[in-house]
Amino acid sequence: MVNEEAGGMPDHCGGGVLGRRTFLQVAGAAGAFAFAPGAASAAPQPYSPPLNHEQPSVPGIPFFSYHSPPLAKFVDELPRLPLIKAPRRLVAAGALHRFHRDLDPAPSVGFGGLSHHGPTIETMAGEQPQITFVNQMRTHPMAVDVDPSLHGVSEMDRHRPPLVIHLHGAPNHPAEDGFPTSPFRLGRSVTYRFTNPPHAAPLWYHDHSMGTTRLSVYAGLTAHYHVRDEWDTGEPDNPLGLPAGDYETALIMCDKLFYPNGQLRYDNTPTVMAGHWSGGMAGDTMVVNGKAWPKMSVDRGVYRFRILSASQLNDYRLALSDGSPFWVIGSDGGLLDAPVLVSALNVGAAERYDILIDFSDRAPGERVQLINTMQISWAGQVNGAKLIRSVVRFDVGSARGRYRRIPERLRGARNQPAALPRRHAGHDRHRVATLNVTLNPQQLSWLSVLTMNLNNVPFHTNDFEHAEQGATECWDLVNADATMQSHAMHLHLVQFRVVGRWDFDKVRYLAENPPPLFGKRWTPDPKRYLTSRMFAPAPYEFGWKDTVRCPPNQVTRIVVRWPTKAELGFDPDAVFTGLNGEKLQGYVWHCHLTDHEDNEMMQRIRVVGSGGRGGPEMPMHGPGHHGHH
Repeated sequence: MVNEEAGGMPDHCGGGVLGRRTFLQVAGAAGAFAFAPGAASAAPQPYSPPLNHEQPSVPGIPFFSYHSPPLAKFVDELPRLPLIKAPRRLVAAGALHRFHRDLDPAPSVGFGGLSHHGPTIETMAGEQPQITFVNQMRTHPMAVDVDPSLHGVSEMDRHRPPLVIHLHGAPNHPAEDGFPTSPFRLGRSVTYRFTNPPHAAPLWYHDHSMGTTRLSVYAGLTAHYHVRDEWDTGEPDNPLGLPAGDYETALIMCDKLFYPNGQLRYDNTPTVMAGHWSGGMAGDTMVVNGKAWPKMSVDRGVYRFRILSASQLNDYRLALSDGSPFWVIGSDGGLLDAPVLVSALNVGAAERYDILIDFSDRAPGERVQLINTMQISWAGQVNGAKLIRSVVRFDVGSARGRYRRIPERLRGARNQPAALPRRHAGHDRHRVATLNVTLNPQQLSWLSVLTMNLNNVPFHTNDFEHAEQGATECWDLVNADATMQSHAMHLHLVQFRVVGRWDFDKVRYLAENPPPLFGKRWTPDPKRYLTSRMFAPAPYEFGWKDTVRCPPNQVTRIVVRWPTKAELGFDPDAVFTGLNGEKLQGYVWHCHLTDHEDNEMMQRIRVVGSGGRGGPEMPMHGPGHHGHH
């Protein structure tokens, strides 16, 4: 509960008491707390995200920004990304890809023979699929944008691009998690043994190379990874009644920029020299599944869309163009207890949301768009970049769809998975983490002198977090970034729960606690500077999360329970050998605005032994080291 006075922080995080069976169902996720999940039947009006913590609209200077050639909207069909069952081998390779009917094919990269993105991998809960990834990438499509002044980047990255595979959202052994400083290059293959969560969840896989993630993700190295279980089977007769087959579609969204010849462009402003880190890329063309502003023919029924934001910088607020509501049924870590009726949905970079749209009552020939109304970063606006409104258009046909109803519940009823844990408890440790932009006197190359960072320290610091296995931790993520930028924070290994957010007086916080020079930890407690009571999470944020939006001028609180060796079946603090022969240990946590994680807004974390907390030790049977070929 929140203290009565304005600005009061709760004395506890609201952790959860989980039985062993329940805990194994969430595979090392956070403790639960006393939140009632949202449901469509509980609110007479659709939920609408508040607008008071987003980017202001500011005047721009048009010639400070590059722009794509004019492109007609909704002339290309939405590609359906191919679905494959737990493949044994996937090749990452360059190819030519046509992003729009009126653009020439352009260099891109993809997995598994695709020219952009990769196939959706479908696999079962609790399994440990073993997949060999092969790096056949030669010249990077964004070679001109490689910045060797960034940590971990070299000239070699232009023509022998590094590759690191991260299965985002999975409780992987540290050796299989895709440590960013452990890449493999042209002609090499690495076998990863992933650890699936023991419940259905929409994960994704992507490149995680140090200092070049933004370029490889932008160029196409992203794809869905859907974990199924006995309830969310993906089959037409699934017990939950969820749309399946042709009525379930995976979407990957990203705003992009193009040269007139159709090639991808990353330098979006002449105020920053090409080939130098610029702080964030704001595009002017929305690309979905590799096509600019596509269209999709739909029957008159209910459709399920699995949304992934592969954005570099911008958040999106998704809505339907005619104002009609839709339902959110799941987030990063799986299904909610019940569908949440919304008029709009905020999506940050790397977040996944599972939604249902009902076209049943629409007339044949009707057209409705999925639109975005989230204002972009003010820094992008100043340069002349603008909000992109159109995303994809749905063209309604005359056929009746197979699915005609919205499920009332998704968890907790007969023939359904268990409800999300809700029992209240305390926490073992409270952490404050600051999200910053700091002048870095050791990095004097162009805008890279402005270093995005966590806690005012670099990636290679020895002053990084050590979490105790079995401990429940309360994290306050303080957005102290003076640029007014929202951040998307991602923790590896775990799923967590969002507790809430406060407004705080950032000006006074910074004035009374001036940050030291970059390199010294800076984590002032924000408690004295809070200016509001806690805002509850959006009802679609009540489920398991691995990535959370941290809006400007706010403190975002999450609660995390770190799993034990016995619960995981492997030691999360095991020392492992990286692909370059170095000894490594632990995981990372970072901002998933990829420009930011490429420039120091990422840190290591070790999940250390708990001295017996969490139950007796069990024999290790988790995945081992990589296989090199």
